[in-house]
Amino acid sequence: MNPIDVVIPWVDGNDPTWIKVHDQYTSDRLSDNHVSRYRAWDTFRYWFRAIEENAPWVRKIHFLTFGHYPKWLNIHHEKIHLVRHEDFIPKEYLPTFSSHVIELNLHRIPDLAEQFIYFNDDVYLNLPSQPDDFFENGLPKDAAVLGVIKNNLRENFMPYIMLNIMALINEKFDKKEVISKHWSKWINVKYGRLALNNLYLLPFGCFTGFRNFHSVVSYHKKTFEEVWEVYPDELRQTCQHKFRNKADVNQYLFRYWQLVSGRFSVMKPSSDYFTIGRQEIDSIQSAIIKPTKRVICINDDPGHFDMELQQKWIDEAFQQRYPNPSSFEIR
Repeated sequence: MNPIDVVIPWVDGNDPTWIKVHDQYTSDRLSDNHVSRYRAWDTFRYWFRAIEENAPWVRKIHFLTFGHYPKWLNIHHEKIHLVRHEDFIPKEYLPTFSSHVIELNLHRIPDLAEQFIYFNDDVYLNLPSQPDDFFENGLPKDAAVLGVIKNNLRENFMPYIMLNIMALINEKFDKKEVISKHWSKWINVKYGRLALNNLYLLPFGCFTGFRNFHSVVSYHKKTFEEVWEVYPDELRQTCQHKFRNKADVNQYLFRYWQLVSGRFSVMKPSSDYFTIGRQEIDSIQSAIIKPTKRVICINDDPGHFDMELQQKWIDEAFQQRYPNPSSFEIR
């Protein structure tokens, strides 16, 4: 079995050193510098407990950080590779406060396996898993489900970024040729009702978007290297932004590239997605304690809610699901 790594970025927006550097730079109206982008939740320890319980086969966890890390984390654990931004991001792009810059340079992480799974720190592996849940016959597992980019609020950043990505995808790939060549990966019973998306959107001449599942993404390192060769200027432009920007592209460019290249193995999506403050806390707690999906995302977006209270409720649910400290925690 080829080794599989996990990559997880993390930031502590309360770190005085980070704040001092961050405050030297000013964002503009095209940038996203909201406090929610840098909030560190105490529930992060359960991310490690979930990995240890549900994916003990992972070779290495590459923990990406400005330089800080949770005090409870055992950074000397044999599976943890503490990676500072300067260890893999080119000097001309530092310092950065943009997750997009971090994502575009993942392939530069020292000792990164060719096969790796990318997590955000609000995405938890919540059911027991095997390597073939993420890679099959050497191919990343994914669901090629078409979608439409929509926007109902000018403050939303993601629709702009998705449009930027789709322009690059449509520039290099012909939709008709892609689906004709790999039709069984686009019209597949594993997608369930989501397969209807592909039937509805099939007549459109170009790709109108893809369904994102707010889950983990399985990647080949060579995909990043290939896209950098094709679009070096466009990726450098994103990397020059100190904060997330409406002119950016992000990691989904690499995911979509794998899909339209046909370099993936079909999977049935298995993830739950919640935004704190928008869903009933009972629903979130139930999805944590009695999971029916492999992955759960508990998203912290800009909004008005009692953070301490929400965190208390979510912590209680995770503590019930994962009561025992992992070997990644200092005891």
